Amino acid sequence: MFNHTLSFKCKPSQLLNLENFLLTLLVFPLAFIMNSMLKQQLPTIFIPEKLSMHIYRLPIYLSVFALLNLGYQILKVYCIRYEINTEELKHYSGILSRKHEFVELYRIKDYRVERPFVYRLFGLGNLILYTSDKTTPVICLYAISDPEEKYKIIRRLVELNRREKHVFEVD
Repeated sequence: MFNHTLSFKCKPSQLLNLENFLLTLLVFPLAFIMNSMLKQQLPTIFIPEKLSMHIYRLPIYLSVFALLNLGYQILKVYCIRYEINTEELKHYSGILSRKHEFVELYRIKDYRVERPFVYRLFGLGNLILYTSDKTTPVICLYAISDPEEKYKIIRRLVELNRREKHVFEVD
């Protein structure tokens, strides 16, 4: 029987948040343009004073919202972790409510490595695992470093695990 030694542990890259970073960078110049336009073109005669104060602060509210959203997305990616030992793959996620998924390695049926252009620039990729598990038929390890090497490790462990447990794939 195998001992439960950890084969590897990895986390996704913050490159997953590239879209959020770019949108946040876009919001700030738009907020300043919106602020100057509101001050120049807002007819203050027809708008109550309390409401106009909030309308003038609208760009600030949008900027704060964009920063809070970016912080949430960064924290969400930071809290994801993948662990693979000789028996199972563990996927941990969630900020306040943690979700733990466990898949026995012998259930993994097929693999796919995706390397989008931006990820390749940073040596990252996605490793997609297809399983016979009913609750988790597809496991995606997004934006991990060196996905081909991780694929080879998982494949070797799956084969060893199947031999040890006498599990054979039947289509």
